[in-house]
Amino acid sequence: MNLTVGKFRGYTRISNEFGQFNMLALDQRNSLQKSIKEIKGDWNSEDLANIKKMILKTLSFYASAVLIDGEYGFPENIKYVAPQTGIILSVEKSGYVTDESNFQDRHSVLYREDAVKLAKKHGLDAVKLLIYWSDYASDNTKNYQKELVESVGKQCREEDILFILEILTYNRGEREKNETILNAVRIFKDDSFGVDLFKIEAFSQDPEISKETVFEATGGKPWVILSGGMDLDKFKGIVKWNMTLGASGYLCGRVVWKGAVKYVEDLAKMEAHLENIGKYNINVLKLNSLEALPFYNAPYFGGMENIDLV
Repeated sequence: MNLTVGKFRGYTRISNEFGQFNMLALDQRNSLQKSIKEIKGDWNSEDLANIKKMILKTLSFYASAVLIDGEYGFPENIKYVAPQTGIILSVEKSGYVTDESNFQDRHSVLYREDAVKLAKKHGLDAVKLLIYWSDYASDNTKNYQKELVESVGKQCREEDILFILEILTYNRGEREKNETILNAVRIFKDDSFGVDLFKIEAFSQDPEISKETVFEATGGKPWVILSGGMDLDKFKGIVKWNMTLGASGYLCGRVVWKGAVKYVEDLAKMEAHLENIGKYNINVLKLNSLEALPFYNAPYFGGMENIDLV
């Protein structure tokens, strides 16, 4: 398996010493604005920048990588990231745009057209694009999302930077969840899209789903799960289950640090909360993901010995 040096460096920079991903997301914008508004009745950009800075200062040392956005606190907040921790830039705007012909359809939009080049210029290790996906979306919307992923994938190849694709499904029932996720990754596993690592919703426990089923869908490429902001007590069991299905770790945020947001007007208390509860939450996630599959052992690579750098 040929792999460019830039892509390989990206994988190793955002994973731990065992090739597993213990990654912390703090690219939330709309959801974070809403949480702040519920606490103090309003929000401003300084609130978001301060929260993100505090999370990086206290927790980045305990993560294999952090996911940041380019709109609040960037690039100043990079200096608060622990030296050994990888940095991923989120390239999409928060939220989505509805299709004028079908207001239930969701289109993702880049926050700036040169976001991939910006990430490379600043020496970051990977970029992440979030798309919304529904099996029931119009062909127009599906084609739009495919073209966006293909475009970002092409830019990542040109810049030789790792490409993480996050997929959030919608317009489906809970019973359809697993199959909807599998349907989506089956589409984007094709190398024409240039995806290196999938970030997907965690699979619900189902005896019909197996490691083989998931890797057939992903084309054998490594994948990690997101938390969707659920509580730790619920998520920790889901983490363990998904590791048995071949996940290479997690990339999640609110499950770790959402309790700190209530101290937005008292940064000293926020720091104390993160230093204690935040670190505890990360430790619980790490313990429940000990069996995460090293990225290089995913079937797409078949072992570090089978990777040839070009």
